[in-house]
Amino acid sequence: MEIVPLSGAIGAEISGIDLSVKPDDATVSAIEQAWYDHIVLLFRNQNLDLDAHTAFASCFGEIARHERPKAIRNEAAELGPSVMLVSNIRKNGKPIGSLPDGEMMFHSDTPYREYPDKATTLYAMEIPSHGGNTKFANCYQAAETLPDDVKSKLASRRAIQVFEYGAVTKEGKFDRENSRWWAQPVFRKHPVTGRTALYVSELMTEEIEGLPEDESRELLEFLFEHQAQEKFQYEHVWRPGDLVMWDNRCSIHARTDFPETERRKLRRLTIKDEHPVIMGEPPVVSEVTAE
Repeated sequence: MEIVPLSGAIGAEISGIDLSVKPDDATVSAIEQAWYDHIVLLFRNQNLDLDAHTAFASCFGEIARHERPKAIRNEAAELGPSVMLVSNIRKNGKPIGSLPDGEMMFHSDTPYREYPDKATTLYAMEIPSHGGNTKFANCYQAAETLPDDVKSKLASRRAIQVFEYGAVTKEGKFDRENSRWWAQPVFRKHPVTGRTALYVSELMTEEIEGLPEDESRELLEFLFEHQAQEKFQYEHVWRPGDLVMWDNRCSIHARTDFPETERRKLRRLTIKDEHPVIMGEPPVVSEVTAE
């Protein structure tokens, strides 16, 4: 098994492993350590049916249920409560999966729950000729490089995370009366690495508690622009057979646009976090470490 960084900021490719065979304990430990070190892991040229995908993901924790409104029944719903298909393929005019079309803003997965999922695994089955890339950003580095006055202002604060099912972009605010939401720490401490991440995102973070609305909006706009800088990013160009696994506690991701006439289909399983969300202290310069 070989581990090669994908960028100077985030991500590593692991080669020399066949995930259709459930890895042994030593291999799982090595993968898990690489995941803590690099946040995003890429496994190319995999041939995974749902059983093999589930077996691999379950090595790292309990598989989470995918919450979809009861009114929505699609092909993914028939695969079981844990499976989400990210696809623009339509049958009888209806998408077979979720989040079907176009660009998607930066976000982490499930921050609007009291106990967000720690990891996402995404397996590529059909990919368009271009576009539909996934950008990943390192939220440790985003936190560590904030100006000191901003760190001080955000210390011990929480932000409202909210999401309307199926949204990929937004203007204004989501409907909190009919959507899941939760107040999460702006600075989140990772329960294993001990490092602090900036736990906000453009798609799902709506306000910082305890600040006037105008100040909260202005500060969030600054944070969104700051954390989306290219120096914090790796952009993944998908190929069929790719499996990507990322840590939602210290990263955000976004999708680039792609041709609506070309098929795109990926299978997603997420993994529950055995740890509660921990409020982090604003990171200081001495804590900055190279990725």
